[in-house]
Amino acid sequence: MAKLGDAFSDEQRRESVARQLQPGAIIYLEVVFPQGRRSKYLVIAHVYRDCCTFIVNSRVHPFIEAHATLAVCQVKIDAARHAYLSRDSYIACHQILRLPTAKVITELSADLSRIKGTLNAEVLAEVIAAVKRAPTLSPAEQTRIADALSRQTTGEG
Repeated sequence: MAKLGDAFSDEQRRESVARQLQPGAIIYLEVVFPQGRRSKYLVIAHVYRDCCTFIVNSRVHPFIEAHATLAVCQVKIDAARHAYLSRDSYIACHQILRLPTAKVITELSADLSRIKGTLNAEVLAEVIAAVKRAPTLSPAEQTRIADALSRQTTGEG
């Protein structure tokens, strides 16, 4: 069965993806880790040359739980308000995963179903607060990301 996205040209799909690639959006991509490749939900934090994202994990790692300054940077994202999730999960706001924006657009354009939606407003507010207290992010990163995410809450996206 043909997908709706197939009715559009590659350029139209790329333009649509670029418009949707906004702070607070959730995407699902394959990510390379030292242990291998894994598909992960990612929260868009900021987009410029790089697409700065936060990884969504199904649980908080024990190391993070044991360190209070990092644990407060884990934001619960509930499946009830985010239908694409099969279970409640956690956004790791203490660490930025940078991906080349052009590559992200190419991957999402090939499969538009990997654009999952946006964060609920309450969860977005919690992410902004977690970013502002993240000891692993520089003050400049905290400000850039918090400002980008805040524009989504005011509709200035």
